[in-house]
Amino acid sequence: MKKTLIVSLAALALMLAGCGNQTEKQAQASSDKVSTSQKKQAQTKKASSTTSTSSSSASSQSSSEASSSQAQSSATTSSAPDYSGQVGISATQNLQRLGQFNYLLKYNLGKEIVLPNNPGYNDESKKLNVWYEGDGNNYSIHYSQAASGQDFNANSLRDVTDYAVFTKRTYGSASEAQAEINYQAATMTQGLPKVNLGYGITGTIDSGAGQKYLHWNEGRWSLGVHAVAVNGEDPVPTARKVVELLEQYYLPAPDNYGSGSFSVASSSGQQAPTLKWQVGNSVYSLEAKDLTVLVRMASTVK
Repeated sequence: MKKTLIVSLAALALMLAGCGNQTEKQAQASSDKVSTSQKKQAQTKKASSTTSTSSSSASSQSSSEASSSQAQSSATTSSAPDYSGQVGISATQNLQRLGQFNYLLKYNLGKEIVLPNNPGYNDESKKLNVWYEGDGNNYSIHYSQAASGQDFNANSLRDVTDYAVFTKRTYGSASEAQAEINYQAATMTQGLPKVNLGYGITGTIDSGAGQKYLHWNEGRWSLGVHAVAVNGEDPVPTARKVVELLEQYYLPAPDNYGSGSFSVASSSGQQAPTLKWQVGNSVYSLEAKDLTVLVRMASTVK
């Protein structure tokens, strides 16, 4: 009886121990299951985060590339504008028109070229029109007036009478360019009759063969007026008008010499008033029908 009780107690202990081990195993399994689940969730979250980051990076890169492409396209468009057909020149003010024409001239002939920056007249009812020929070294720019504004460099303008023409001619050397200037030093007219032209300027008159030539110097400029004496023309009033204009407007500074050739207005078949000056191996020339227009335009050449 006692032995049986001992055996029963031993068996109960073994059963309890087995239950304890089983409960511990179940708890461990449950813990492992939770741990595995947490790991899977963490891995899933990390993968999702990586995908999101990658997608965001790709989107940002795509946006950056699009912006870069757009900027390059804009820069290309700005650097090479299309001036074919209508150029959209405003006809409200001739000064504005000239500014836009000069922009187009520099675009076609080179940004370093010099040009008149004033049309020389103020009558807004006469619209300024411009056409040109040549290249950056040798060009002629023609200025005309009309009741309506025309497109820049329109073919129809070649049949219109110009009121002014600005030219540049390039030579092989500065000495060759200088030889193109009809410069007369003051020492060459010594002994000739003198005439007061105002503003402290004195000129000399050379008469002969029915002609009169009035000459004077201002700075590097040699200036002269031609009159046909047999027609009763007097060069003095024209010379005094030039001197007065030069008190208001300053002519461009030549490297060495510049010359101005003028004729009395009543002369027929005479060359239009002209200013010529040398800069390096180039000679610039501006010719205009009206004396005031000529001086005004020349004073703004730059």
